[in-house]
Amino acid sequence: MCGFCGFINSNENDTKSLIKQMTKTLTKTDFNDKNTYIDETISLSDTEQIYKKILNNKEYVILYTGNLYNKDEIKSLLLENNINTNSNLDNELILIMYDKFKEKIFNYLNGIFSFVIYNKTDNELFFARDHLGVKPLFYTNPKSKFGFVFGTRIKAILAHNKTEAILDKEGLTEMFALGPAHTPGKTFFKDILELKPGHYGIYKNNNFKTYKYWDLKYSKIDDDENTATKKIHDMLVDSTKKQLITSKPICSMLSGGIDSSILTKIANDNIENLTTFSIDFVGNDKNFVANSYQGSRDNPYIDIMKNYLKTNHINITIDNTHLFDLLEASLIARDMPGMADIDCSMYAFCDSIVKNGYEVCLSGECSDEIFGGYPWFYREDLIKAFNNNNFPWSVSNDLRANIINSNLLSKNEILDYVDTSIKNTLQDIELNINDKDELYFKKVNYLTIKWFMNTLIERTERIAGVNSLDVRIPYADYKFFEYIFNISSNLKLGKNKNNSQITEKYLLRKAFENEIPNEVLYRKKSPFPKTYDPKYLKLVENKLLEIINNENSKLNKLINKDFVLEMINIHGENITENLFGQLMTYPQTLAYLIQIEMWLNIYNVKFDF
Repeated sequence: MCGFCGFINSNENDTKSLIKQMTKTLTKTDFNDKNTYIDETISLSDTEQIYKKILNNKEYVILYTGNLYNKDEIKSLLLENNINTNSNLDNELILIMYDKFKEKIFNYLNGIFSFVIYNKTDNELFFARDHLGVKPLFYTNPKSKFGFVFGTRIKAILAHNKTEAILDKEGLTEMFALGPAHTPGKTFFKDILELKPGHYGIYKNNNFKTYKYWDLKYSKIDDDENTATKKIHDMLVDSTKKQLITSKPICSMLSGGIDSSILTKIANDNIENLTTFSIDFVGNDKNFVANSYQGSRDNPYIDIMKNYLKTNHINITIDNTHLFDLLEASLIARDMPGMADIDCSMYAFCDSIVKNGYEVCLSGECSDEIFGGYPWFYREDLIKAFNNNNFPWSVSNDLRANIINSNLLSKNEILDYVDTSIKNTLQDIELNINDKDELYFKKVNYLTIKWFMNTLIERTERIAGVNSLDVRIPYADYKFFEYIFNISSNLKLGKNKNNSQITEKYLLRKAFENEIPNEVLYRKKSPFPKTYDPKYLKLVENKLLEIINNENSKLNKLINKDFVLEMINIHGENITENLFGQLMTYPQTLAYLIQIEMWLNIYNVKFDF
């Protein structure tokens, strides 16, 4: 795992020891003094490389994590501005660009990144996070008792001697009304904040102010189907080829769905002897039950693709006891309760890929969010749920209200918080659209990107990072998003005057229809696989019962014990809602509560409500 951290010095006795303590949470390797910078004002550390440079009489230090995908374009731009550099280092190029362009730097960067630039000369810090928020960056409220501490992981911030893990009423509401999602810019911890995607921040004189440098904007595109599919094809191929550039072994995740299959096809065209990986669970061959979200297992479609492309394929099969045992490790990777065994399966998957000798991997994430691949883009019941002030992937307000202790959080408070969260997000985009169907689609498209996609990105980045796997996501190219977002919903879903039938991700399928076998190309959307083994369900039921029956359990102070006990005793038959759409049904709901108890204990969380 790589990353960085730092803090403004404030009466600490031994800043070197403190920054070392924080850095150790970010890396498995030994602490390196060369990657540390300390002066009378600030202490900084980077697990990879701390870079210092004087430019135009300004003394700079940069902390950086990420991947720039347009280095050649950047170097050409610098040359046009009479700046010649032979460097291929991301951090050096960014520092030179920042010195030249300041906050306009983001007009020229394409990649995933978070960085902090310390301008010692002006005693100023410049923070930045990539357009779609793949790379993380956290900081404390400088007006709090914590002072100003920052890092790419919350655990690094909590390793500082002035910070504490505190759950207040707002964090409690985030956890139980929205979790495993959270409001962009917030965390479950009091006074520990997140720099939002597409934002930068400036710290000076004990003040920290953030600014938006990028967001999706509505501007209608009238491209016809042929034009749109050609552009989509060419843009995705270009994005993927840029992300294939690495000096390390690279492979591809292959689920048998259209998103990963397309990326694998592009990679296979450009890499000899490509290795692909898929994931399954012990017992799923016998226990799988089709449902409205997942109509079939992945295996037959994976076989079609691996045989079609002739890749070196490795199938990872996860034992359900191991999956259960990873609840704690995946929680620690994210620093907050997440999607329970959905996170655990990603943890086991990434761990296995690395153990098979690969350090870089392609993932098909972020396609459904921009192309309209989820049921809530067109299903009438979910459209109605959204119109009744629900996130359409989390129509679970009744379930959440039943689980939480009503003395701490009422159902009305949950409803109000969800409603306010949706309205606050939609205030950030201006949609001058008269057609009600198109307006609905654009609203939900924007919400899905800002909320649902962010939750999935966090899961992959944090869990892959702790396993030392660099996951590349070619669909998560902000220019790609800008174009596709503004295409009409009818075109995205394959609807026209003569055809009202809906085809999920129609344009993406059409863009690659001559390159992917039809069985895979027109396969119905299927979510990330999860276990159907009753053995796993028994494990989480027993564990949660053990927690509830422990009089010292912290979770008991937060939940409605009677409802949760009834839920377990009748194996979830009293719930009619999924906590978090197709990804978190009854077993994952129990596992989420287990993770909350783990989180409260491992992070020694104090209550402030």
